[in-house]
Amino acid sequence: MIIALPTKTSGEKSFISEHFARANFFYVYDTEKEVGKVYINKNKDGQGGVGIKSSEFMLNNDVSVLITPRVGEKALRVLKEGDVKIYQCNDKIVKENIASYLNGELKGLF
Repeated sequence: MIIALPTKTSGEKSFISEHFARANFFYVYDTEKEVGKVYINKNKDGQGGVGIKSSEFMLNNDVSVLITPRVGEKALRVLKEGDVKIYQCNDKIVKENIASYLNGELKGLF
């Protein structure tokens, strides 16, 4: 399973960004390989369609779970069409949010 989180800084010790599509980075974690990778969000400064482009990034990277504080309406539509499950993050760092998800402690947003 692939889990993604929008982050403020790079790495598993980063805090979650308040804004999914305008996050500085995306942390993508593979639960089978137990390895994460950081991607720079190249869409964050776009004028429009940022949510859709960020959602397409998730689909192109085979993300099945997104952990985020919120997601916009257009991004939500793309993510739902791609069968991405969306969960509410907690106020902890990336690594702890992933553990919370794997332990069934996060609330589904949609």
